Amino acid sequence: MGKLSNTVFSHAEEFVQQVPLLVTSSHATINRPAITLTFAQSLDGKISLPGQQLLLSGAESMAMTHRLRSMHDGILVGIDTVICDDPQLCVRHVPASELTSVAHPQPIVLDSQLRIPLTARLLVGPQTNSRLKMPFIVTGPDHDPARRAQLEQMGARVVVVACDAGRLCLGAVVRELRQLGIMRLMVEGGARVIQAFLESQIVDLLIITIAPVLVGSSGVAAALSPLSAPIVPQLYEQFGRDVVMAATIQHN
Repeated sequence: MGKLSNTVFSHAEEFVQQVPLLVTSSHATINRPAITLTFAQSLDGKISLPGQQLLLSGAESMAMTHRLRSMHDGILVGIDTVICDDPQLCVRHVPASELTSVAHPQPIVLDSQLRIPLTARLLVGPQTNSRLKMPFIVTGPDHDPARRAQLEQMGARVVVVACDAGRLCLGAVVRELRQLGIMRLMVEGGARVIQAFLESQIVDLLIITIAPVLVGSSGVAAALSPLSAPIVPQLYEQFGRDVVMAATIQHN
């Protein structure tokens, strides 16, 4: 990604300031953080290809996403995203004047079997850049103790929560994160994590970037099953070639 202009960064800042739920943590409770679910999808509703990274966001909407990251205490992904994309989950696409002072969110990985590679950038990056944070790795009770010891020796924090049918209980996850000081949580994917949060009825804000791309039937869908609760759009904004929607979900 080339150098971005101040106009692009200003546009990103103006957009997030227009979304009321982004400028307050009022939806955080004693039991969970305020939760923003965000992802990029194609026109045909796909977010990736099986086992492959698929970059959908343009430079302008990517700047908006990184501004979003700077407004959250934690950023959460599933282990499949870590294995496939090897993300850094930090704030990079902001004005140069902010790069040395911006607060990076706490990376959080849902990893019930502790499959995270020891070479993942989430583990290696903070060893060379003290401003980055070692990840919280949320796992289940049946994890490998030796693997846990390796991760903790590297500096990661392993958080154990209950599982249901082999999957981490999201209610327990968000309660634990709230107890660890996460007031505002940004959830970025992948598909199973997105679907789980949509079904959980704990998402306060939905921000979707729609790219003018058709991926086709081989793509991985953002939603794996219909959502029963209505989505209520709050704001649409064009960022370069992409359109971004901010919405709430009308839970019962």
